[in-house]
Parts: sequence; structure tokens; C-alpha cells
Amino acid sequence: MSSKPLLKICCHFEGMPVPSRGYQTDAGIDLTAMAVEQKSHGVFLFDSGISIQISDGYYVDIVPRSSIIKTDFHMANSFGVIDPDYRGRILIPFRYIGQGDGMQSAESLLKQRIAQMLVRKLEPCSIEVVDSLEDTTRGIGGFGSTGQ
Repeated sequence: MSSKPLLKICCHFEGMPVPSRGYQTDAGIDLTAMAVEQKSHGVFLFDSGISIQISDGYYVDIVPRSSIIKTDFHMANSFGVIDPDYRGRILIPFRYIGQGDGMQSAESLLKQRIAQMLVRKLEPCSIEVVDSLEDTTRGIGGFGSTGQ
């Protein structure tokens, strides 16, 4: 039986909330916006205030919390992948879709939980370049090919 992975967290702001789950059975570990910088028109980079180290064989996905839908922000690249050897700050990009430049709205998210970490098992694979792929019933049908 394998043991649970260990997620080590370095907090870079004095007195900041330690990332945690809302409920013991939650999949996501909540991240708090500790600082924000406007990168370009409508794009804001939120500093979670942490850096991490995950056990060998794992990586971390960063996804928005469901409550972010109540704001005028969307995570800029849908989710982020934190590779197991990355030791830098966890920065979370959000795009502002409201009126104005968004800085005031971005600042209103400071000290709020805006995203969450999901610990994932890393499944290494081999890559093989081939001339063709096996046929399937679906074939190349995508983007609504089932009529749904």
C-alpha cells in the first residue's frame, strides 16, 4: 500500500493563511490572493504567496475556485500545471472581463480564496512517432460530432 504524497508549502507573507481544504474530503486546497500585478490590459497576475514541493511521482494543477464565477474574472489559461521540480512562487493569471481597467476589482480579491491546488499522480509515457493511427468508429469526428 502506497503512502499519501507530501505537499510542502513555503509561505512568503507574514501571517498569511496557510492553504487548506474547506472540508476534509475536498479535492482542492484553497489558494489566497496575496498580491496582484496588472500585466497587460485586462490580465492580472495574482501572487498566492506560496511556493511548493510535492512528493516524487506527483504534480499540481491550479484551477479557479467555483466562486470566481461571481466576479468579472476568468482564469486566463483555464488551469496551470506546476511541475514537480518547480520551486518558484505560485502565480495565478486572471483575465478581467468587466468594465474599466479592472485594477480596483482585482484589488478587491486580495486576501480572498481565488484558486485551488489539485494534487495529481504523474504518469510518464513513452512517445512514438508513427505514420498513421489505428482506425476507430469515431475517427476524426470532434466538436459535437455525436450530435450533442
